[in-house]
Amino acid sequence: MARLSSRSYRAMDRARLGEREVARIAFDFRTQLRCLHAAHEEYKRTGLVKRFSDESQALVDMLCLELEVAPKHVFLRDRPRPHKRKGGRIVYELHGLCQSNGPVEVYTRTAAREQPVALKTYLNTLLHEWVHHWDFETFGTSIHCGGFYERVGQVYRPARDIVSQLTATTRRRTPS
Repeated sequence: MARLSSRSYRAMDRARLGEREVARIAFDFRTQLRCLHAAHEEYKRTGLVKRFSDESQALVDMLCLELEVAPKHVFLRDRPRPHKRKGGRIVYELHGLCQSNGPVEVYTRTAAREQPVALKTYLNTLLHEWVHHWDFETFGTSIHCGGFYERVGQVYRPARDIVSQLTATTRRRTPS
């Protein structure tokens, strides 16, 4: 990988998503996240990933449309996250991946117990990988810098708040 100039690094570190677009996304998130939540609940019950994958793709399609970047395919890997152990403990996990010329890939099962990941964790990973896509489209590269994590937060925080409401409602309805 070519070395990034300090000018390019500073530009990526300062970049934020547009406030108007983020406000529109936050408004559009509610319906889309309700569908994703229902699909995740179904996935946890049945282990069938198709609807979960379709709703994840719909969320990414909405983000790409609202923020005017090229569409990006989402591929869910219905298997445990690749990981490394040291002394019996997990010291590394791969949650997802986004390369400029490939799909957004997200692992849907935990490394240790091989259970479906929690929806907020999944959503954080999906949005993290989508921000890499936004960076590739905007800058031609993507790096983990302060600006990158701020952009992730711009899309994740409103989504997390909605998912928190949805999961709290589900918990209240589910008999113990």
